[in-house]
Amino acid sequence: MAAGGRLVAVGGCTAVTILAAWALHPPSFNHLPRHLTASPHLARAVAATQPVLWVVAVGVSRYQNPAFNLQFADTDARSIAAALQQQGNGPLYRETKTLVLTNEAVTRESILGGFERFLAQAGPDDVVVIFLAGHGVQDRASRSYYFLPYGATAENLVTDGLRMSDFDEMVRVVRRNVRGTVMMLDTCHAGALRVSSGMLAADDSGAKLSVGEGFFLLAASKPGEDSKETPELKHGAFTYAVLQGLRGAADGDGNGLLTVSDLFGYVAREVPRLSGGAQHPYYKMEGTDLVLAAVKHDPAAASSAPPPPIAETSKPPATIASSNTIGVMEFRDLRAEPQHDWIGKAVRIALNTELSKVRALRVYSPDIIDRNTDPRQPDQLATAQRLGIGTLLTGSFHVVRNTIRIDAQIIDTASGVQKGSDSVQGKLDDFFDLQKKLVLSMLRRLPVEVSAEEGQSIQNPTNTNVNAYRLLLEAEGVVEGPAATPRPRATKSANGPHSRREGRWPSLVSTAFAAEPTTEDDGVRQFLEDYRRALEQKDVDRLAGLYVTFSARQRAAVVTYLENAVNLVVELVDVTVDRHEHDVTVSFTRRDRFVDRESGKPTPVEARLSKRLVREGGGWKFASGR
Repeated sequence: MAAGGRLVAVGGCTAVTILAAWALHPPSFNHLPRHLTASPHLARAVAATQPVLWVVAVGVSRYQNPAFNLQFADTDARSIAAALQQQGNGPLYRETKTLVLTNEAVTRESILGGFERFLAQAGPDDVVVIFLAGHGVQDRASRSYYFLPYGATAENLVTDGLRMSDFDEMVRVVRRNVRGTVMMLDTCHAGALRVSSGMLAADDSGAKLSVGEGFFLLAASKPGEDSKETPELKHGAFTYAVLQGLRGAADGDGNGLLTVSDLFGYVAREVPRLSGGAQHPYYKMEGTDLVLAAVKHDPAAASSAPPPPIAETSKPPATIASSNTIGVMEFRDLRAEPQHDWIGKAVRIALNTELSKVRALRVYSPDIIDRNTDPRQPDQLATAQRLGIGTLLTGSFHVVRNTIRIDAQIIDTASGVQKGSDSVQGKLDDFFDLQKKLVLSMLRRLPVEVSAEEGQSIQNPTNTNVNAYRLLLEAEGVVEGPAATPRPRATKSANGPHSRREGRWPSLVSTAFAAEPTTEDDGVRQFLEDYRRALEQKDVDRLAGLYVTFSARQRAAVVTYLENAVNLVVELVDVTVDRHEHDVTVSFTRRDRFVDRESGKPTPVEARLSKRLVREGGGWKFASGR
């Protein structure tokens, strides 16, 4: 389909679907069966009455221009509406209300009118599901993405087509009345569409932090891929997978509750299998995972489902990374405020520190991940796959006045599918307790065993001062502090009575040094001991000599940190060494204890650090501030 070369051809584009669902934490579950109330998802129930499930289902198989006709788009819409209708008068929803538009009834005005009139009735505790099936095209001139209603053609696309930016604006209006937003698109080239999450704008106030509990997007195909209709299934491949998931196939843990990530994960795995590897869903999640549906497991129904058409493929099986390997990426500031740049790195270091306490996990150091990432094309997933990392932990944050919200997602690197997500929100001063809560939530979603001792170590509250933590990261060169200002240079300064005997280092033992140490290991061990002593004795000149370069900015940050740390005691624990051809990456947990000069309170600071060591002058030196 083309007009003057303006439109992307859709001849190979079959069932095209957009499913947008606004899901929420189910508000009241006192009436649920015991096996359902045991679920941790239900602990987040917040309202006294059940919500209503609102469904708008739109499907166009017959077009005004017969050349555009599809087979199953209208059937897909009716089937999704029927499947969700069964959620009414159940354990999650007291009622389901539906609006179904198919074929000739589908116009730009009827779709937007459904938002304006029908969905405007949805309340703050309700769930809204929007499903569109039909053609999706992109205008090559404007790069705008359109959904094609019944009468849309290449000639009247601007006036009769539904531009997805307009759709997005209506989504944002509806979101103000509901708790979360999940948008799922099964369109040709759907992965090329970038729908905004409606997160905080620069002028948003703190009161808006709770607007839109989460944003969830599932696109049924990557950019450049077609969305497949399958005659054997009598549905599009995506719709078939969604329906099977809603019938219970996506409830992997068998608890009778289907979360958004359960459904997304199942669909993202199933569609490539149904399409013979020709179609690969893309999705992202921002916010806390949400319970979407209650399901019943019916073996008879499952056995009657048509067999999936698995096509042969000549592609070799992908290398499977170990499931216990994890890498933490830098968290993105949704508000892009320069004064908060340090927080994204601080979140990464803090989460890396806590996860490293779990012996069953192999946590990759940020330095190794960053050094293997192409700065011209910073593809986190490709880097993780190249390194053999099985799981990525990534996310975003935003700060409004003294309140911070952190959203984290667990990504399976083999499939690119998100396996879980959660969010925390609170005062910035409670940063460490918030990130500990987030880590414990993430660990429950990982296939690793956490011992009671490890769990307690992570859960233990800390009195760490956020400013002291930032100073440490500035001193280590992890985050950038203010420009250096002239000030007296600290040399060997008294540190008060030592709490340990000279040379005592009982904690510098880890699996890296469990075997008989080599000469190189001994050199690294001695170098780290010199580093530890220079810190503890506040000998800045000696510390500077351990770096290839030691800038005036870093010196000022180190001096500021040491001056604030009265009676400083430093430990380095859990040391690991990764050798490369010409250098070494050493990772360790640095534990500082001191009396904070500003507050006069005992303060612990703990950070998992990674540094690159290079040979210079016959010995080791830190390659840079980091």
